[in-house]
Amino acid sequence: MKKLLITMAFIALITSGCTSHKKNDEHPIISDVKTEIISKASFDNYYETSATVKAKINSVIASMITGKVTSIAVQEGDSVKAGQLLMTIDSRDTAQRAIGATAGVSAAQMGAKQAAQSKIMAENTYNRYKMLYNEKVITKQEFDQYTTQKNVAALEYQKAQAGVQQARAGLGEVRVYQSYSRLTAPISGIVTKRDIDLGSTALQGQPILTIESPSNQELVAFVDESYLQKIHPGQEVNLLVEGKTLKSKITTVVNSVDPTTRTFKIKLDTKGLSSGLFAKVLIPIGKKNAIVVPQAAIIHKGQLTGVYTVDDKNIISYRLIRTGKIMGDKTEVISGLTEGEKIIISGAEKAVDGGEIK
Repeated sequence: MKKLLITMAFIALITSGCTSHKKNDEHPIISDVKTEIISKASFDNYYETSATVKAKINSVIASMITGKVTSIAVQEGDSVKAGQLLMTIDSRDTAQRAIGATAGVSAAQMGAKQAAQSKIMAENTYNRYKMLYNEKVITKQEFDQYTTQKNVAALEYQKAQAGVQQARAGLGEVRVYQSYSRLTAPISGIVTKRDIDLGSTALQGQPILTIESPSNQELVAFVDESYLQKIHPGQEVNLLVEGKTLKSKITTVVNSVDPTTRTFKIKLDTKGLSSGLFAKVLIPIGKKNAIVVPQAAIIHKGQLTGVYTVDDKNIISYRLIRTGKIMGDKTEVISGLTEGEKIIISGAEKAVDGGEIK
């Protein structure tokens, strides 16, 4: 009886093992998927770089004097006209200097009038004594004295006139300095930046406002120096902006390489893009043969990127791949696939590793 039980248990164990093995050999059945044999395709090869829309005319306004901001007439985003008042800075000290300079001009003018009168008197005296000298009434030594007085008076008059000019220049300088208390727009445009508030102290030379001209924009990008001879003005490019693809063209190539970044600058047609907007620039540099797959075939699992391949027995396997450039609805596969392999291109979300396509 004991031997019979052991024999039955052994048979049950074998039967159980066979049953388990049979289940492992079964594959989940996958349907409603579409497959395709991959092959290499020829497509446009692009050099990619980034670009930012910048204003051609960008005016940074700095304070020319140090003082407290007494009024602000604009905010960021406001449109301004050239010559429009933007803000004022406390100028009481310059006002007092202007009063003093004005008084200095008046004093200089009075001194010039006095010198003019002295000059006239000296000239008249000289003329009288010249007649007496010609008539030999006075000696040459006496006549030389009046000649010297006339010349000195003339020099004093010139000095007084120069003093008037100097005083007027001083007044003009004070008035110019006083005008620095009123900041006006040098160009028409949009206030894109304001770095000071009412009541704050503006420091001399400190930038406090930025105005950009919205009618003069340019798209600026930097390209690796190896493409300097391959890129030229008028060349058409593609722009990727906020998920949209736009056509543009290169307007300027600056043939000077930055020694630090080993890049050169290009400028492109902005196509009405707003200032500060970021764009990816795709510059065509020829054709390229490579394996491409539909983006719908690519499955991401966490940090992994792959596709589902199908072997000659219709068994599905998840294959890791390394992708390259995106071209419309297709993506370049740099490694992980070879030409002639079959992959799932539609319904990949239904596929499982080890499944079988029926």
